[in-house]
Amino acid sequence: MAIRIVEFFGYTPGSSAGKALADRKHCPFVDDSCLKPRHGACTLQALKDVEAVICCPNRLYANKFRLLNDIGQIAFGEDIQIITAKEVKIRLASGAMTGHEVVAFGKYWGGELPLPKGSKSDTKKVSGSYYMDWILAKVSTDGTVNELTAIEVQTIDTTGNYSAQSEAFFQGLPFVDAQGRNPGYSNSGFNWENVNKRILPQVIYKGHALRREPKCTKGLFFCCPRAVFERIRDRLGNSLHEYHPSSGTITFVSYSLDEDAIPNRPYPLSLVETFTTTVDQVCLAFSSPQNLPPASVYEQAINASLRK
Repeated sequence: MAIRIVEFFGYTPGSSAGKALADRKHCPFVDDSCLKPRHGACTLQALKDVEAVICCPNRLYANKFRLLNDIGQIAFGEDIQIITAKEVKIRLASGAMTGHEVVAFGKYWGGELPLPKGSKSDTKKVSGSYYMDWILAKVSTDGTVNELTAIEVQTIDTTGNYSAQSEAFFQGLPFVDAQGRNPGYSNSGFNWENVNKRILPQVIYKGHALRREPKCTKGLFFCCPRAVFERIRDRLGNSLHEYHPSSGTITFVSYSLDEDAIPNRPYPLSLVETFTTTVDQVCLAFSSPQNLPPASVYEQAINASLRK
C-alpha cells in the first residue's frame, strides 16, 4: 500500500496558495474551516493508479456547491433555483416566490434539518439513522413542500497513516519517504472494504426510509467520486437494472476532477455519470453477490499452504 497527497488545501503540495490556506486551516471549497485540519488532504492517489480519489466530502462541494444544482435539476427540472430556508421567509414576506425555488437543508446552508432521534428503548427507531447529508425541497409559492429528495455524500476512507506528508507540507517542505522505497508516498492505502461494510448498508437503509415519504418522488441521490462508484458497481455486479428516478430508487452520481482545466486551480469538478436503480435491486445484489470466488477456493488454499 502506498498513497500520496495530490491536493493539499485545494492545491498542489508546495504551492504558495495551498500553504497560505494551510496556515489558516481554511477550505477553499466551502470558504470555511477545513473539515480535517490535521492533514488537509483533499484528494489522494495510490501508487499504481492513474486517477486521484477525492477523500474529503467538502471537496465535492466545489464550484460553489454545484452538486446541489446538479441534483436539483435531475430531480425537479432545469428551471429550479437553490436557496436557503431563510431566503424563503424573505421571499414570502415580499411576495417574490415563483414556485421554482428548491430549499437546501445541510451543513453550510443553514444547518441540517432537525429530525426526531430514536431512543434505545424504542425498537421502531434507530438513533441518528434518519439524518441525511442534504435534503432538497421544492416549494410552492405559499412556502409549502411540493416534492423533496435527499442526498448522501461519500468519499473514500484510508488505512494506515500519511500524517508525515501533511507535516512536511504544513512546513512548506517536500515529503521524502523515510524508507526510500516509494519516494513521495506514505505506507497507507484506500479502505475499499468500507464500501461493503458501511456504505452500502447505509444506502439501503436510507433508501428504504425515503420510500415512506409520500412527497419523495425521486428517491435518494448518492454522490461520490468515480472510483468509489466503480467499486460499488464491482461489489454489486453488473446485473442492476436501470430506472428513471422515482419513489424507491437510488441514483448514483459520480464526480472526478477536471484536470484538463489548466491553469484553473483548484481543479473544477466534472460530473462523470448518473445511474439510477431501485433500493430492492441494490439490496438483492448486496445480499446475493454474483462476483463470488470459484468453488473450493478456500480448501485449495489450505491444501497449498499445508504442502509447503
